[in-house]
Amino acid sequence: MSIREKEGRPLQSTGQDCQRIDFYQECDSWVVVSLDRGWEWKERREAQISVSRRLWCPGFLVFVYDGNYWGYEFFAHGKVFDHFVQEAVGPSVGFPGEDCRGKPELIVEHIPSLQAEDFVPYLVQMHDWVVPEGANIPARPGDEFGRFEECAVVDFLRMLGVPIRLQEGYVCPQTPVFRSAFKVTDDQGRSRSEFTP
Repeated sequence: MSIREKEGRPLQSTGQDCQRIDFYQECDSWVVVSLDRGWEWKERREAQISVSRRLWCPGFLVFVYDGNYWGYEFFAHGKVFDHFVQEAVGPSVGFPGEDCRGKPELIVEHIPSLQAEDFVPYLVQMHDWVVPEGANIPARPGDEFGRFEECAVVDFLRMLGVPIRLQEGYVCPQTPVFRSAFKVTDDQGRSRSEFTP
């Protein structure tokens, strides 16, 4: 029985494209899971922790908020260790009360193939939507985007070693889809988590 079935939210083999979850083939020790277009933050965070605990592995929940900024939550072995959100002022989207400045030294403890100094150039925050002067440049030589451009997260993912490309303005894994699944929906197209208490 899958994690979602135990929680009463099984996945199905067919469904609406907006409820599709793609699981990509492993590449360089990364497996990308492209979630549907929903914003069920609590559900996504619970799922990542559950999978991390079951597989005893590290991972990232990476998001882009309306193209305005990006962030991540880093977890390993079923526990959350780090957060980063580009906007420093106000409550952090999804991580209220957490320090969201990013702590690369915690990440490299769990992924020794990465170096803390590789993270530092990406962990620059804006304050009250004001980008620090001179900061909207590529974080590292060879990066494609400025730190605060809509697609800056692409450079961050590439630094991690995740094979990523842009396709029609969307961030897409370069590896083939291994398997797809769809969230169970009601007759109005809402996912079970939206209509079940």
